[in-house]
Amino acid sequence: MTNAVGRTLVLALLLVCFPLSATGGGIAAASAGSVDDGSALAGVAAQQESPDADGDTADNDTVRHRNPDEYDEGADQAELERWLSDKLSGQLEEGAIQLSEGEADLASQFVGDEYSARLEQYAEVTGDAERAESFDQAQNEQKRMTEAISEYEKTKEEYEAAREAGDEERARELARELESLAEGIGNSSQNVQDHYDAISNDSDIDLTDAAEEIEDVNEEVQTEQAAVREESFVETELSIEATSEYISFTDPLDASGTIETEDGTPIANEEIRLKVGNQEIRTETDESGWFDFEYRPISVPLSADSVTVEYVPENESAYLGSETSVPVDIEQVEPTIAIDDVEPATVAYGDRVAVDYDLRVGDERVDDVPVVASIDGTPLGLFGSSNGSTTGNPTVPADVPSGEHDLRISLPFEDRALASVADSTTVTVAETEPELSVSASSTGEREVTVNGTLEATGGGVEGQSVRLVADGTVLETVSTDADGAFGASVTVPEETATGEVQLVAVHDDEGTNLARTEATTTVTFSTAADSLLPTWAWLALGLFVAAVGAGGYWYRNRASEPAPVPTDPDEADNAPTTAGTPDPVSSRTLLSRASDQLSSGNPNDAVRDCYAAVRQSLESRFAASGLLTHWEFYRRYSDRSADAETELAPLRDVTEGYERAAFGPDGVSEREAEAVLERARELCSEATRTGPADD
Repeated sequence: MTNAVGRTLVLALLLVCFPLSATGGGIAAASAGSVDDGSALAGVAAQQESPDADGDTADNDTVRHRNPDEYDEGADQAELERWLSDKLSGQLEEGAIQLSEGEADLASQFVGDEYSARLEQYAEVTGDAERAESFDQAQNEQKRMTEAISEYEKTKEEYEAAREAGDEERARELARELESLAEGIGNSSQNVQDHYDAISNDSDIDLTDAAEEIEDVNEEVQTEQAAVREESFVETELSIEATSEYISFTDPLDASGTIETEDGTPIANEEIRLKVGNQEIRTETDESGWFDFEYRPISVPLSADSVTVEYVPENESAYLGSETSVPVDIEQVEPTIAIDDVEPATVAYGDRVAVDYDLRVGDERVDDVPVVASIDGTPLGLFGSSNGSTTGNPTVPADVPSGEHDLRISLPFEDRALASVADSTTVTVAETEPELSVSASSTGEREVTVNGTLEATGGGVEGQSVRLVADGTVLETVSTDADGAFGASVTVPEETATGEVQLVAVHDDEGTNLARTEATTTVTFSTAADSLLPTWAWLALGLFVAAVGAGGYWYRNRASEPAPVPTDPDEADNAPTTAGTPDPVSSRTLLSRASDQLSSGNPNDAVRDCYAAVRQSLESRFAASGLLTHWEFYRRYSDRSADAETELAPLRDVTEGYERAAFGPDGVSEREAEAVLERARELCSEATRTGPADD
């Protein structure tokens, strides 16, 4: 009769409470993987978000705040790192395989957004900046190679269509594009393999197969391009002779040369284009393919012992380019630079600035050389000059205070053919009135999610500080992103978090040319009289609690018979730890590892291990699920532990330290980690001494 009533009660409870679970959110599931450090680590890793001390989940936009359950719930640190590195290397390898199978679009997906997300997690978990950089560079280069191959395939189709249509000029243009793409693919192939080697260095990751796939793809492209080159172009040979290798801007390189085909036929009576260093020179050949030219070095390093001369055919030409080098010894020359005019004379944030200047060596004007402009040391950007006309007009950034300032232009060379020179003038920077907006919503008893934007001249302002203030207390200072947006989760002081609270966002940085501005919004907090659930939900919840209590009483009666105790010492040593017994060995191991982490300069990892040790010791005091978040565990323990009054303060210290280490933007200092370690030792020692508490 009792069992029938119990089954009926449970069935009724499920029918009543199902709507609560359906509308209130699902229950997090534990990972199937097992770990050596106990269920405490599962509780540490299973938190999807970081609930606060009062149980409400607070959003956090900082990079450090991830979803640890996405890292593999229940995994310890080493397993987590291995899983992430295997995931990243697996995606690189799968992308290489798809590329070798001609699936460029699919290959790009393996080094896309999912890879980037996993890479952020990897960098967060491991703290290995060098290895993370290698993974990042491998992704970028493999993505670049994948895109180039996709472009090569499309251009190759156009090339073949042009040849089939008899359009030789268009076909040669496309063949030259293919030549450039093939060269880029070859470079990317080598770079990808270099990054693979860096990832595989001193680790159990093996990307040999992926490297072979990448090389196979490159060889296939180079073979195809050799056939295109043979059917579309005539290869050339360039030779150069100089009158002297001692050169400077005032004593230029006088050289002559010949350009002919591979079989010795001169490219006669044509205007040709030469690229010497980073300058372009045009000259003409005679009937024998002979030409001459003059070269004045500008930005070539003084240490250079040669310059490269390259023959660059026009796109529609039937000739293929060629190059050679000329030995040189460069002497430095000091030029002069002068600002002629600045327009406008008074500028403000976002205004474009035009600077006319004159760069000369003696009476010779120097063109096509970029100069750097700045206001009081804050860079504006690059200006250029060509044929006497100034090019480029960068905008005024926010990080220039309003008032009169020096505008400076300089030739930023060091140990180059031309020496560094500079000139300056005065400009006035006017103040700009920005527009600040803010919105906020309560997400907990004292928690508030804040979002807003700072704009000026029609666009967002990046890198500006905004203070968030409530009742005269600065809750947090945030920085705007590239779009001028900012966001944060803040905690309002306890005495303030009642009824309607005015939250103020303030921007008043005197180091900018933006005027002081502020925006306000109102947040409403629940009072003690407010009910979070309707009456029917409270009734259902009460029924649920009653059923759990009845079920627990029935279970304890069934389980009251003591478990057999092994008499053999070996059996006793190997007997599993029960749910109600602390595991001091595992806790000591974690604390020892935390001490080692702290000695190695890894305070965040040390605090994580401290918290795992405390969870390992204290969870056994009562029937607590390893999937509780850190603040849920804190409240559960404070409610149910007989020693809560003496242990609650150190547990809160450890919990707060863990939250900063795992989710805070700055982590914890070594001093803070030492304090958490002492608290953790105190808690674990107390748990081992007192044993399980009554439930």
